[in-house]
Amino acid sequence: MKKHLLPPDLNWYRANLHCHSTLSDGYWPAARLRTEYKNAGYQVLAISDHNVLVDHSDLNDPDFLTLTSTEYDVTDWDSRLPVANPDANAWNYRFHDTFHLNLFSKVPNPAGPPARDTIWGFQHKCFDGTPEEAEKKKTFSLDAVNEVIRKANEAGFLVQYNHPNWSRNVQEDWRALRGLWSLEILNYATECLTGGEYCPMVYDDMLNHVGAGLFCSMGDDNHNRDGTTAQSFGGSTFFGAKELTYEAIVRSMERGEFFCASGKVDPPRILGLWAEDGVVHVECTPASFVMFVCDGRRYSLSRREGQTHAEFPLNRDDAWFRVAVRDDRGNTAHTHAYPAADCR
Repeated sequence: MKKHLLPPDLNWYRANLHCHSTLSDGYWPAARLRTEYKNAGYQVLAISDHNVLVDHSDLNDPDFLTLTSTEYDVTDWDSRLPVANPDANAWNYRFHDTFHLNLFSKVPNPAGPPARDTIWGFQHKCFDGTPEEAEKKKTFSLDAVNEVIRKANEAGFLVQYNHPNWSRNVQEDWRALRGLWSLEILNYATECLTGGEYCPMVYDDMLNHVGAGLFCSMGDDNHNRDGTTAQSFGGSTFFGAKELTYEAIVRSMERGEFFCASGKVDPPRILGLWAEDGVVHVECTPASFVMFVCDGRRYSLSRREGQTHAEFPLNRDDAWFRVAVRDDRGNTAHTHAYPAADCR
């Protein structure tokens, strides 16, 4: 029986899920970001300013939608990297482990910022509780980060884990996280600067500890500090939905009816994905190769220049699988992981 993993009857909308305006440390106001992304062919934009939650629905029109979002940070200020200059500012992210989390509201105008009664509230001086309660919340731990994620989920937010390499996170850090909606598998701005923020291996490692319910996405994290779009339009997430409405895009996010892709102009796309009789079928824009990854260790590769279809049989012992499609310019489209048991 044919099981569609990406429903064939949806419209597809290109999104940037990570960006900053003058409301935090971005160079352009929200309206300018909207203009730039709409002109570049995007239909969805999450303006995720640091620790600021703003409804930008005044920028919406029938062909463009903003998602209400924010980027929270929780930092281990009590630890310092051994190489840190002892005279350096103690509040410099360069020398401390930190976790950055994008929170996407399921409704355009939520009641308010979630997780004010957590370590995040204490660190950002907006703790909603007594001094005694604040004293108990101020200590950093992975459990404290997970509490922020849990409280955000309870308040109606989907939580994305951003740029683990820039954050200096290590394996024990990301393996401990629970309740995430997605891992930002490409942070385009940081990748432009360092070449170190395309992280499918982190995704595979997380999947082997939390299972195939964790999705993957891409975003720009653009600040446009040089006044140009040099670090924009490189990391996109494509949502499949019946219509361009807030409710429909959130439904797509929750159901995993999306894929992500790198590339500024005409990034590769996955046009069809289904399983039938224990075989996974992929349809895509012309590709140099299509990769089938199972459990992070079993790889199958279909390498034919210009191919638009590939097939991969599932093995009995596969736990999960994902697909990557690369074009002749080196850009890659990724699916999230799917449980193999559902597709045999």
